[in-house]
Amino acid sequence: MLKKTGRIGVILFTVFVAASVLFVFAGCKKGVSLKGAQVVIADFSNAYDVDTWVPRNEDEEIQLEWRKKIQADNGFKMKKVELSGYDDYFQIVTTNIISGNKDYSVYILEPGWAMTLYKQGLLYPISDSSVKLTNRVPVAGQKQAYNKLIEDLFTFNGKSYGFYPGTGGDAWHGNFLFWNKRLLKEAGYDPDLLYDLQKAGTWTWDKFYEIARATTRDINNDGIIDIYALPCDDPREVLNGFVFGNGGNFVIINAQGKFESAMNRPEFIDAVQFYQKLLEEGLMKPRPANAAWDWDFTEFFDGRTAMIICPEWRKGQMPEMKDDYGFVFPPKGPRATDYRMANDDMVYAVPAFFSPAEVDVILKAVDLWEVPSTDDWKGGHYWAFRDRRAVDESMAMVKDARYNAFKNYLLVPGFPQNDFCYALFDFKGTAAQLIEQYAPRVNAALEPMNR
Repeated sequence: MLKKTGRIGVILFTVFVAASVLFVFAGCKKGVSLKGAQVVIADFSNAYDVDTWVPRNEDEEIQLEWRKKIQADNGFKMKKVELSGYDDYFQIVTTNIISGNKDYSVYILEPGWAMTLYKQGLLYPISDSSVKLTNRVPVAGQKQAYNKLIEDLFTFNGKSYGFYPGTGGDAWHGNFLFWNKRLLKEAGYDPDLLYDLQKAGTWTWDKFYEIARATTRDINNDGIIDIYALPCDDPREVLNGFVFGNGGNFVIINAQGKFESAMNRPEFIDAVQFYQKLLEEGLMKPRPANAAWDWDFTEFFDGRTAMIICPEWRKGQMPEMKDDYGFVFPPKGPRATDYRMANDDMVYAVPAFFSPAEVDVILKAVDLWEVPSTDDWKGGHYWAFRDRRAVDESMAMVKDARYNAFKNYLLVPGFPQNDFCYALFDFKGTAAQLIEQYAPRVNAALEPMNR
């Protein structure tokens, strides 16, 4: 059993930070001066004040001392407050920006919220600032890295309107595949095989299908399947694993910044067909009548399915599982060039009404505030696993932008992703027919995004 650590608190903290600033400017001939500025961080959770914050581990102690130091050295004040709860947060943010309220200068937003504000012309092009947040390699105690996936997603006509501290994958929403090592061994495989396949680049749909067939078993010969390859829920996560793992997406944003459906593309159609194949061949356990919302996880946790495709945050529940388990990316489809998973990190955004000088101060303050206290990011994940390969290999891939794609449908209000995925349970037609059936709703959701 790996030693548990408290570093997860640091990671969860950085996911939901939002920064804002009350300014008292002091001129400076050399660079941007923070002297006299009062920086207030707004969020919907996790208030942070250097005068009252109580560190929970060594890394947080280092972080606290750093944040005290930057304020003393630069002559400014900075803290984080809860602007509101989650349910009211975006409405309050929108009202603040429209009214020109400068109490809060940088907001952390869900991507869909940030895109809505951008479409309304309410965000500042932070790439115009003299403070450049384009570093890609973090250095503990010196400089923060910034997520290229978010930067690219919010770059339009050569200008960037959003950023996110860190290399990414901090939302715990990526689609991963967990497997039960005991059940894999009982089916005749090395219990660590999936790690070896992933490392060799041969973790494919074909290999997944082979293992799915082998692990779906009637273990007492009574004609009833006792162990399934995986549960059919949550279809959103399973289908995401196949769509993105095949190089596809639900929505693409073209070079002109226009939103287009990607559901009629071969990568997407193949993924739907593969899902249907697994369901029709009885390799995915059907949803029981009156099942609880998390029945699929219970099936895996209790050893009745060999695998499960689910969001990363499920790892927080895994340490109490009786059987040993592994953790890899979803298998890559035939149209993919490499492994790929869907993610949805948050977005930092600056209101458009600030002046260039104010934005320089905002970004410099945030850049200093977000300097990482440690480069040992792995320590925040080992506690959730029983083997190091889950972190050293699979989690390490999350930190590499080559293996990440964004769930673009999250940027589109009213996009029927949930409904489409759940329709796969009972739909008896072809993938193309289901896609055609949903096309009017998809187009209706995309049309306002392209105005």
